[in-house]
Amino acid sequence: MDGRDQGSSGGDPGEDWDESDADRLRGWIPPDDRLWRHPSESASAGPEPSIKPLVAGRPDPRDRSGPWLVGGATACVIVVLVAAGLMVATTNHPTSVASGPVPKLASLTDVPTTEPGVGLVPMGSTIDAMVDAASPSTVALVVSGPSGDRLGTGLVAESGGIIVTASTVVAGARSITVIESDGDRTDASVVGSDPTTGLTVLRIADDLTAATFDFTDPVTGSVAVAMALEPSRRVGQAPTADVYAGSVLSSGVALDLDRITSTFAATAVAAPLASGDVGCPLLDDQGHVTGMLERVGGVGAPDASVFLPAELVWSVADQLVSAGAVDPGWIGITAADAVGPTVPARPIGAVVESVVAGSPAALGGLEDGDVVTAVDGYRIRSAADLKTWLYSEPPGVGLTVTLDRGGSLGSDTLYVAEPPPDAPKAGSSP
Repeated sequence: MDGRDQGSSGGDPGEDWDESDADRLRGWIPPDDRLWRHPSESASAGPEPSIKPLVAGRPDPRDRSGPWLVGGATACVIVVLVAAGLMVATTNHPTSVASGPVPKLASLTDVPTTEPGVGLVPMGSTIDAMVDAASPSTVALVVSGPSGDRLGTGLVAESGGIIVTASTVVAGARSITVIESDGDRTDASVVGSDPTTGLTVLRIADDLTAATFDFTDPVTGSVAVAMALEPSRRVGQAPTADVYAGSVLSSGVALDLDRITSTFAATAVAAPLASGDVGCPLLDDQGHVTGMLERVGGVGAPDASVFLPAELVWSVADQLVSAGAVDPGWIGITAADAVGPTVPARPIGAVVESVVAGSPAALGGLEDGDVVTAVDGYRIRSAADLKTWLYSEPPGVGLTVTLDRGGSLGSDTLYVAEPPPDAPKAGSSP
């Protein structure tokens, strides 16, 4: 994208949709042929269905590979089975930090599973509440390009019609149509993009409800929930919310899947989302956004999906709107993953390897060997996690950094600075 207005000068690309258009975009299946049906397509929603296995030999209408399908009051839920022999247990016992609030987790229950390999699904009422909370600030995107139309999802980052999505969703767009949760369709223009994080901000002429972003990463082994919107084949009809639950495979660490996930921390979830869902939110149990889908697959587990953390998504969007570009923060250290004593070993923070003389880190008292475990009270799990926090903090911002120095915990206040000319490129080093 070149940053110019990408709004359509012609008609809405969805105005003349027919059934073949819907099939091309998302594989839409008539209600009578589905294993589930949205309540709006039935005369009566009927009793709440129970969890049931898919019918043998019958494909999922969205071509998903999840083994369970749940019909709910507002959404269909696909639950992902974890690798054989792994018991998923969600817990509310975070590793505490020395200062700042203890962030709440994205766990949906305190009760461990009793059957190995099966992730817990939240109650239907919880799913309904999450969808109700997230839907007004989640939009479906129809992007028209040289090769036809494709789908994506966006999040309302700020009031005033500000929407953030993955740059891959809108790359090469000739026009972008936003479909709101009530079915309204609006042309969008591009505000700006950040190539380092692969995020793009759009603007529409409507004031939607901004999402609530929760900067707490989900805990590995907990159950996380993602929600994507499937546009209706009928113009003016509200999109369907498709909700996916799966075990968190990793969180707060780099995944080395591409340039973005090699630089920044990401969350991998065992949930079978599709490429048309890129840009959709990862939610906590209150419907707050904890991440945004960056890519599907590639993490060594079937049907795994990768999300960028909420603090990166929101902060980059905020800078693109306010300044037109991201001004990365710099504190003047090199860092590596601090590895804990567990087997297998897991990162437990970012260990300082060197400190640049006269830098914010040096002025703040950081020393070689210090382990950064939190920033502003939020847990830091790895060097990539620290880079993620610092990247979108503009110069002049003060950060409270929690340190482990030889087993003693303390905290320092650092003021982010402009990187010097000889500093590594933005996003490659804190």
